[in-house]
Amino acid sequence: MLPAVLLLIAALRLTLLLRQRAALRTQDQAYAMGLVTQRVGQQLWQQGWPLLLLALMPLLKGDEPLRLFALLIAGWLWELPLKACKPFGLDARHGMNRMSVAAFLREQAIKLALLAALALPAAWLALILIRHSEPQAWLAIWAIGWGGWAGLRWLQPRWIAPLFDQVEPLPAGELRSRLEALLTRSGVRNQRLFLLRASARSAQANAQVSGSARVPRIVLSDTLIGLLKADEIESVVAHELGHIQRGHLRFQLLMIGAASFAMVMIAAALTADIAEPVAKLAIAWALLPSLWFFALPLANYWYRRFEFEADASAASHASGAALASALRTLTHNNRNAPIADRWYERVYHTHPATSDRLDRLDRAGT
Repeated sequence: MLPAVLLLIAALRLTLLLRQRAALRTQDQAYAMGLVTQRVGQQLWQQGWPLLLLALMPLLKGDEPLRLFALLIAGWLWELPLKACKPFGLDARHGMNRMSVAAFLREQAIKLALLAALALPAAWLALILIRHSEPQAWLAIWAIGWGGWAGLRWLQPRWIAPLFDQVEPLPAGELRSRLEALLTRSGVRNQRLFLLRASARSAQANAQVSGSARVPRIVLSDTLIGLLKADEIESVVAHELGHIQRGHLRFQLLMIGAASFAMVMIAAALTADIAEPVAKLAIAWALLPSLWFFALPLANYWYRRFEFEADASAASHASGAALASALRTLTHNNRNAPIADRWYERVYHTHPATSDRLDRLDRAGT
């Protein structure tokens, strides 16, 4: 049953890949075509890990936490070679990569250390739970995993992100004053504006927001500031702020919780016939990224809807025309395709096609 499920997911991914490549070929989008090929290829490679564990199952007998810990680390290392393909393959060919090999290896070493720090207690606790009572154990494993994910999201901006990127307060000046005025009229009392030195990593530009509606943490990449005009940056910040004002981050937390619960239960059912605790838990963990494919259409439907809502919020607090101009510039700079195959978009895209966003902004402005 388990191999059949993985083969079904692989077949669906390949079908969507071919559809998206055909759509991009008509637009002469070489970078976007390479990006989707790299992304789906990495996912297919990732699916090979649970299949390999199934083949090696006679060697996975026992219930020692260190053995499960070693398998969790090995699964991460299995994916490592393909993680280097995007920056040093695709991005380098198109002039997008600015990360050195030394910086990449340092970043991966930090990620491995963080994973190891979390995986050892997780392996120990999971084995205790699975020995105690299996049906309730899966519920407890899901609850701990979801709570841990939420905790890491809370820690990420202040404690984890600085391990990988240089983040500093946005320098005082005309731009900061303009953005503070935006936050004030949006009802934000405490402004926390930061500058991310992303140019050392990539030529791509981005902005992000985290925190609460009253105390948001807004991070702008130096590539974005160097690329856009002041009114366009203001509209981008208004868009990011709209996600918090409309409760998107809270909804996302609940949605991830519900979807991950379903995925854990499916993984538990698919591994029910595996008697060895280490093999059961290792294969279930390896299955989760592949099973997430079934949750993508619904989750990404909501994410795309959130983007439209955040665009509308930006148009009301800043300028819809400036946001449309920023979207055009960012799409060109980041080599994003303005139009996608509809089926691929429904499954994979967290953001609507740029053409759809521009159409809505144009209609709202008329």
